[in-house]
Amino acid sequence: MLETSAVYWESIVRIYGFSEKRGLTLFRLTFPLDRLEYWGAQLEKIGEGRGSFDLVFSQVAEHNFVNLFIVIEDNKDDSGRRLIKQAVQGEIATSLAVDFPVEMISFHGPHFQDRDGIANVAFEVLARSEIQIMAAGCTGTSIYIVLPENMAGPAIKLLEKVFEVPRDNEIKITN
Repeated sequence: MLETSAVYWESIVRIYGFSEKRGLTLFRLTFPLDRLEYWGAQLEKIGEGRGSFDLVFSQVAEHNFVNLFIVIEDNKDDSGRRLIKQAVQGEIATSLAVDFPVEMISFHGPHFQDRDGIANVAFEVLARSEIQIMAAGCTGTSIYIVLPENMAGPAIKLLEKVFEVPRDNEIKITN
């Protein structure tokens, strides 16, 4: 049996455009792996209490711990912060770090699944310019990067030099 695999390669990776979101809060929780079910239920409860999340992802850490990253839009009643802090109370093996305000950029492309290294290109460009990446998540066709306040604009200007953005797509800024 012969199997064929195709790889798509562009000299400059094309994307559909950038989105930028400001006024966000980044929560970083670390908890034991055996508390994953508890935190899954808490995320559901928090989502019901305040609506959607801008980004949620996790990674397994050393010694059977999980790092959970939650990015939400800040609002006047601080409901997200309050709900997350309530969920942490009584969880003796859970640590919480909160960064506010942060910004997030995201971009999507037609060939991300066909080509390796696209996220690496973005991360290297930002690292060379000493722009701190606080968190990042990738899917088959999308990249999300959480940055300190006032860094989304400079990051997009740098990324526009290595990604091809259609002229008719403008940057969408929310909040």
